[in-house]
Amino acid sequence: MSYKINYFIASKKDVASNEKRLSICLSSNGFSFSMLHADQLLMLCDVSCDMKASMATMMSTIKEVFNEVGLIPYALKEVELVVPSSQFVWVPRHLFDEQSQRDYIEALSKVPSGYGVSSYLNLAVGAYMVFTADTSLVSAFKICIPGLKVRCQHDKLVSATMLENSDMKSMLLVNIREGKSDFEVVCNKKLQFSNTFDCGNVNETLYHALNITKQFHLEDAAMTVAVCGNVDRASFALMRNYFADMVLYNGASLSLTEPEMQHIHLYKYAMILS
Repeated sequence: MSYKINYFIASKKDVASNEKRLSICLSSNGFSFSMLHADQLLMLCDVSCDMKASMATMMSTIKEVFNEVGLIPYALKEVELVVPSSQFVWVPRHLFDEQSQRDYIEALSKVPSGYGVSSYLNLAVGAYMVFTADTSLVSAFKICIPGLKVRCQHDKLVSATMLENSDMKSMLLVNIREGKSDFEVVCNKKLQFSNTFDCGNVNETLYHALNITKQFHLEDAAMTVAVCGNVDRASFALMRNYFADMVLYNGASLSLTEPEMQHIHLYKYAMILS
């Protein structure tokens, strides 16, 4: 077996396929996915596998995992793949030119061999997220799952609800992952900052968070710091020493359809729960 299912839980509720949303998020050592119906969590799964394997091996892994958990990825209402990317740029909707996608990226840095350029319109922000992604990995999922939309982590993190709520209080959202952290700042219903930094530990994440709040003159009393991803108790406690209003970000307010789901650390899967 070329994979390991670390966590899996599913609801017994029967919902028609065309009413379900499948969301998948890649990481450096595997992928996780959720199945949602409106605001109800129907399925959550976390998988470890070799993400550097050939496209054929990756396709085989995807099919085997879906078969093992009983997921049929056809005729769904919506399917999306969230790809963590270190090369990205927001382009205002009225300035976006699909033919210039690669130029937008290469104005900042060269696109690596084996990577392609994709884009996704975030209606809440009013801009396209243009980003690079591993062509082989994305192709493996696209072949296995018809109608798949590809998104970048920054685009996925910034939601309409988050922007709307920032009218009352600014927010710094921090997504901690393997060796990197993503930062989003929203104020007065607008996205003010969106970037990724190399962060080998929580101290480096905290350093960037403090720098960002200073750069944007975010007063502690008028700001919420929300964290998600690879957050442990010690990391959360350390960051809480520096920010008065700090919360765990779960992606969205969901109805958990099974008693066992109450024990899920939703903030670890925020990327696929909104």
